[in-house]
Amino acid sequence: MHKSISDNGLSCKILEYVSPEIKMKKLSKKYMFYSSSLIALFTFIIFLISDFLITFFEPSFFSRLFIFLCSAILIGVILTVGISAFNPVLAEAMATLRRMLLIENLSNPLLMKLSGKAPGTYHHSLNVSALAQKAAKAIGADSLLVRTAAYYHDIGKLENPTLYIENQSGMEIPTAEDGESIKKNAKEIISHVENGIKIAQAYNLPEEIIDMIAEHHGTTKALYFYGKAKEKGLKIKRTDFKYPGPIPQSKESAILMLSDCVEATTRSMSNINSEQINDIVDKTIEERKIENQFKSSDLSEKELETIGKVLKENLRSIYHQRIEYKQK
Repeated sequence: MHKSISDNGLSCKILEYVSPEIKMKKLSKKYMFYSSSLIALFTFIIFLISDFLITFFEPSFFSRLFIFLCSAILIGVILTVGISAFNPVLAEAMATLRRMLLIENLSNPLLMKLSGKAPGTYHHSLNVSALAQKAAKAIGADSLLVRTAAYYHDIGKLENPTLYIENQSGMEIPTAEDGESIKKNAKEIISHVENGIKIAQAYNLPEEIIDMIAEHHGTTKALYFYGKAKEKGLKIKRTDFKYPGPIPQSKESAILMLSDCVEATTRSMSNINSEQINDIVDKTIEERKIENQFKSSDLSEKELETIGKVLKENLRSIYHQRIEYKQK
């Protein structure tokens, strides 16, 4: 779990989030079922006892009134105790829902800040969110959690928005010729994960979302700079270009990793077609498997296959205007 810290005077706070809404809904339904069943059982027993007393003893009119009064009091007590026992769970579920709605709302102050200072990153995050949500639904994962985490996964780029290509209006990221400058630039790019964790903590985002921010690159490499260094024949260490991790610890986190990578790669290409989209998705999944990024996520091969299929379909939908079709 991450400790809460302040970050550059960020003062806008989001209510603390306890657990995903879906888990709370399941818990609420479980308690409601048990509470209702117990109330119904005790009420039925009281009715049986009342009927037995009236039938067996054939009491007078006033005695019957007394039996009915006692039965009504007992039922009232049972209902009061049952409702009191269930009410905290219901109240917690409703509070969690309100918190989640506040966090996932696109008018949230942090997301508004992202859209203003880093518009390219903001639109990338929206696309990643759409992709990740559909992939999560397809395998029965928590689509609400992964959709919301996708909104915030790159908030660390608020520290230096123009350092990132999506916020540069097509300009190339400047890279010097020497190895030290390349490593420095790579370190700055990689730092958006750590910066994102700090900002998320300052805004009191849920621990689940903070964890996914930390894991969305896993321990992969900053390939642009790693490739530049290899291209120039510079003496480097592979660890100089690695994200700190950890690797994804859940299916939702792994889905976010894949959605982020394929969307960014697809967005960077011009005149992209369906075959290229398929290749990007297949290559991304295979590379992450080789790098053991999924070993802690509990994703099965079948689920990965389903995720890949969904990502391909939805990337084609997002970039349909740019796809070139073969002329007959």
